[in-house]
Amino acid sequence: MATVAATVLATGAAAHPHVFIDGGVDFLFDETGRLAQLRVTWIYDPMTSLFILEDLRLDPAAPLSEADRARVAAYDTVWEEGYAGDAYLWAGDRPAGLSGPRAPEAELRDGRVTIRFLRDLDAPFRPAPGARVEVYDPTYYMAYVLTEAPRLEGPHAGCEAWVEHFEPTLALAPLQKSLFALSAEETPEQADVGALFAEKAHLSCD
Repeated sequence: MATVAATVLATGAAAHPHVFIDGGVDFLFDETGRLAQLRVTWIYDPMTSLFILEDLRLDPAAPLSEADRARVAAYDTVWEEGYAGDAYLWAGDRPAGLSGPRAPEAELRDGRVTIRFLRDLDAPFRPAPGARVEVYDPTYYMAYVLTEAPRLEGPHAGCEAWVEHFEPTLALAPLQKSLFALSAEETPEQADVGALFAEKAHLSCD
């Protein structure tokens, strides 16, 4: 996400968060009924979408060609080492490793850029209660909302998935107020502050 962050930074925007991303997480199962992949969808806000297209020198009013879609898909799917992709998979109380993005795709609809890609699990597993994907930017520069219901693909009998949205609380209000006062150049003092605002896609199998 470094490219998007740098582009928004150039505008001098104030207050965290600065980039707003809708989207979703789908769960893909292998032939034995184990969770094997995630499909992640990012739908950028109109302003950030415009920045992406301008940075790639693409006309936001023109349809994207196949070559254009490939360029847009690559825009935020070449990650630096150590970047977790703002998606954290848990098998109960244990973190589960994920690959970087694979097979990225992109489209432009109603002035918003959508990027979609796959992530492989390091070790596929049969989800038990407590399995979930927490979606957030640790610095809260980007704010995510899971607007799409999770889809389950492959053999998944006995499994269900649902979204738990972030709900503001009175206890978080002072922190949110302090974050809103930060400029784009500033970083929150609290480490991993974005986790407090996480959206969660839960998955459970009998």
